[in-house]
Amino acid sequence: MAFLGNHRTVRGSAAAGVLLVAALLILFSIALSTAGFHGRNYHVDEENTVHAGVMLNAAETAQWMGEGGIHPAGWRILGVYWVKLVGVTEEATRWLSALCTMLALALVYRLGADLFDRRAGLYALFLLGTAPFALFYMREFRPYPTLTLETAGLLLAFLRWLRRPRFSYALLFVLFGIAALQTHYFAAYMMVGLVLTFLILARWERGLYLRAFGLFAAIALSFTAWVLPVVHGLLYRGPRGYTLPTNWDTLAMVHDELQIVPHALGQLLLIVALLLPVGQHYVSRRGDRVFRFGQEWRKGYLLIMPAVVLLIAFGLNAWKGSLTTRNLIVLLPPLAVLLASALRRLPWQAQLAMVALITIPALTDFRVYREGWPYKEIVAFVTPHYQPDDRFLVTGIHEPRPLAFYLFDRLPVRPDKRNMFFVGYPVYQLRRIEDLDHLIPTPEPDALAEFADSLAGAQRLWYLYGREDRALIDPFLAILQKDFALYRIGQATTDITYHFREYRRLPADLRDLAHFGETISLQGWNLPGGVSVRACQQVPFESWWHALAAPEADLGIGLVLADASGQGVARTDAEPSGARTLDWAAGTYHLDGRTLTVPCDLPPGDYPLLIGMFDMLSAEPLPVYTPDGAPTGSTLYYLTTLTVTP
Repeated sequence: MAFLGNHRTVRGSAAAGVLLVAALLILFSIALSTAGFHGRNYHVDEENTVHAGVMLNAAETAQWMGEGGIHPAGWRILGVYWVKLVGVTEEATRWLSALCTMLALALVYRLGADLFDRRAGLYALFLLGTAPFALFYMREFRPYPTLTLETAGLLLAFLRWLRRPRFSYALLFVLFGIAALQTHYFAAYMMVGLVLTFLILARWERGLYLRAFGLFAAIALSFTAWVLPVVHGLLYRGPRGYTLPTNWDTLAMVHDELQIVPHALGQLLLIVALLLPVGQHYVSRRGDRVFRFGQEWRKGYLLIMPAVVLLIAFGLNAWKGSLTTRNLIVLLPPLAVLLASALRRLPWQAQLAMVALITIPALTDFRVYREGWPYKEIVAFVTPHYQPDDRFLVTGIHEPRPLAFYLFDRLPVRPDKRNMFFVGYPVYQLRRIEDLDHLIPTPEPDALAEFADSLAGAQRLWYLYGREDRALIDPFLAILQKDFALYRIGQATTDITYHFREYRRLPADLRDLAHFGETISLQGWNLPGGVSVRACQQVPFESWWHALAAPEADLGIGLVLADASGQGVARTDAEPSGARTLDWAAGTYHLDGRTLTVPCDLPPGDYPLLIGMFDMLSAEPLPVYTPDGAPTGSTLYYLTTLTVTP
């Protein structure tokens, strides 16, 4: 007996050690995926919620959601106040998702342990926590982590209530149900799935049915305040362009995206999960007090409820487009437990091999299902030179409002909406937290005149674009390029490439100083720090150029500091700080900014500062001409003399 007691103690210690190691691995994987996803650019929905957190209170958020569509307001209100608590950065806001993810994993573990055993629960937690689809969407600042948490909570609370109809389980089920319906409208599909599965599996017993439908009714009544917005959204809102069609291709996409990786292992576990229970649990057995075919049939919720939800989603989608793969994240908790039950029944060697094969990609390969717009890159480009009265011209970016909201929330001083022009966007807009002033569908004369008038007092304009429609944007650029020079360019690539350009107003004192070759004129220059410099100093320099014709070569600008004998002692050679000269259009102005480093061992004295242009491919310098076209016989133009002081 003592031996048996010691043996049980050893086994208990080993089991505790395995659980501890598993918990540490899970926390490590959460930390890795958090690091992999939390710093990503916001998606459109995320930025809308963040800006709502800056601008709205709870009542205003409910009104915004009610006017905007069929999504309930509960989760958005939670998101709004989370933003007010933690701020607007990607990392801070997405910690709400991380918290919901950890709670969801804990509930999925508990669900698996309740239905099978602790190892099955641990496997369920492992499979959900390593599924690429869950890793991605459960890190976004969107309703999906909360919806996953509530799905697991609903199943766990309801199945516990069926086994032991205590008030605490009933209350927990109702609270999870109310929260789910206030999170996402797909929760209603899940509630219908629970009801139908109950009718299929539960033995008729009047008291049980009355109590069960009382619980469902309590949850449904909590949604009555939102019925009218949902009906209005379903009946009067047009089809959403991002939804999927009801066909076999969509079903295949759902299967592919919700699958664990490697896919072959996920398919194997799904087949095992469907086949083994037929022989072990789902055969007809003597019924018990609750379930028609025996207590084991409560595990049927893992299979029947997801199937019902899928059928409802596809059926309603044929009438009203509403289906996306991310909405079906409600299927993942029961499916994770179902696959875990299959994994649990394999030989231990196969279990170990599968865990290893699933862990490797989960810790090294973070699959991206949707790119975010490059908001952070745009703000990083704009911020160093930004002034509150700057103008913005935007076109070809998917949705202008989230970009504008990001600029409002992230720049040091919020831009004036009256200084922002969005070309190629419809004037009509639903209430989206706050409206934008200048949504311009086409370049009508009134819009062009308003744009020209707005530039009168501006010193800087930021041109942000994705796909350019030249017929739409060229009239605006023609107005801009009369009085502004291109200074800097940048870009960021997600699913498409986004371009950023900074334009500066032309100084009033520009004049034709010298021609380089036959196509480019130097119009002016500026030394912001003056002509007195020190050794080792970084000397900023600006030069203004005019394209007399479109250059046919890729040219660089050379800035040279020479000594008294004409020998260069320092120089900087580079392309213009803006666009390459091959992209300069005839008649356009360009501002180049660069720095020249004064050598640390340069003796004090006077040093001429010269400028030239050269072919980037052949390194041949361009000849310099006077404004009237006479050759100077040199390839450098004298600007001024720098005085190096001790």
